[in-house]
Amino acid sequence: YPEYAPYQGIGGKLYRQGLIKMNEFVTLCGRDRVPIIWFQDTTGIDVGDYAEKAELLGLGQALIYSIEQTDVPMMLVVLRKGTAAAHYIMGGPTANNHSAFTLATPTTEIYVMHGETAAVASFARRLVKEKDAGQPLQPIIEKMNALAADYHAKSRPGYCAQMGFVDEVVSFAAIRSYMAAFANCVYQNPKSICPHHHLMLPRIIRG
Repeated sequence: YPEYAPYQGIGGKLYRQGLIKMNEFVTLCGRDRVPIIWFQDTTGIDVGDYAEKAELLGLGQALIYSIEQTDVPMMLVVLRKGTAAAHYIMGGPTANNHSAFTLATPTTEIYVMHGETAAVASFARRLVKEKDAGQPLQPIIEKMNALAADYHAKSRPGYCAQMGFVDEVVSFAAIRSYMAAFANCVYQNPKSICPHHHLMLPRIIRG
């Protein structure tokens, strides 16, 4: 796993099968009027030549489309990492018009990429040029460290709440009460009700 690539998958990253499964699940939730609570701790969608050939970005776009077409309330809890496009396609409020609210925890990190990754992407070629020219590397290294520190500071829970990336920062112990309140609100004011024998949950449980 993943079957499209010769390398081993790692935890926290999204691959082809997971994207397809989430897409189907969101569609079924929309059909059966089941509200969705998303939990995020992801480092992003798989990238590279194999991922491009497997059309992972297209599957991610399809998942966003399914979320937008699924007219059910959604709630997001960013347990730890909400990274890059994976943050959008897993119920992130920036790509979800049905998001009721987004919770952060004390360990939440939201960014387009990790600070060290951004520093390497921005300054790697400059480092090579300076080294080949015999110039000191310390000024470039200091810029890289400053960029990584800036990314770190702007991914913290407090900053995310201040900028509106999340609605509230809560303790892990309080998450359940927010989930219960969300579910109660949804079921007290449903737009429509799905017949019990049509619900997807019994079919999914049976496999």
